Amino acid sequence: MQLSAQIADQNGGILVLDSFIVTLLPGVTMDQYLDFLKTKYVSEYDKNFPGSSLIIVSPDIWKKKNQYSFFYNFESTKEWYKYYPDGKEMSAECKAAWEKMKSVKQEESKYILDSKRVDTEWERWFDEIIVK
Repeated sequence: MQLSAQIADQNGGILVLDSFIVTLLPGVTMDQYLDFLKTKYVSEYDKNFPGSSLIIVSPDIWKKKNQYSFFYNFESTKEWYKYYPDGKEMSAECKAAWEKMKSVKQEESKYILDSKRVDTEWERWFDEIIVK
């Protein structure tokens, strides 16, 4: 899993940000897809990744159509390294958790044709803060 931006908060947690643009299936609205993500995908993620939670964001002010972001919140650096021991590669526990997500990811295909990860200006801003 390639992670686009990471920040550590003052309490030792880590926030990971990923943004996507999707191509919706005919007849599906972005609101329907976001509702699926917020009601089903998030609850499955939170159940399968203890010590981490997921927030979906899709502000109307974004310039690109059908864009949204995942905010992965890891409660501590310990939780982060439990899933990504070297900071990039997935642990066996992380792979097992994503395996448990397969059914909800299959259900996602009822809404979208494809999904493309994209950079956003605020993600680059976070990256610059981390580097400085």
